Amino acid sequence: MSKAENSPNKALPSSNTSLSAIETALTSAVSNLLTPVPIPMDKKQEFSEKVSNLVRDEEFISEFSDRIGLSSEMETEDEFVERGSDVLRKMLYDQFGIKG
Repeated sequence: MSKAENSPNKALPSSNTSLSAIETALTSAVSNLLTPVPIPMDKKQEFSEKVSNLVRDEEFISEFSDRIGLSSEMETEDEFVERGSDVLRKMLYDQFGIKG
């Protein structure tokens, strides 16, 4: 993660996407999810930034990594990504007190 932060516009290992591109996409996705919610835009932006900062936190990343573990031999890449997404969603819901 530190290497990625030092070169935010360089593609991440095993990916064609840079850290800054992921952060931008994440912030945009969170903002889009909040669009129908009747709260001020500055509060939506603040929340998006909190989410972005949280997923960059080393402790959060470590816990996420521990929870998803390695992919199993029988698991496809798509299944692993889907499982990781589900774990990340649950962790974010728990962190921000969102009922899923």
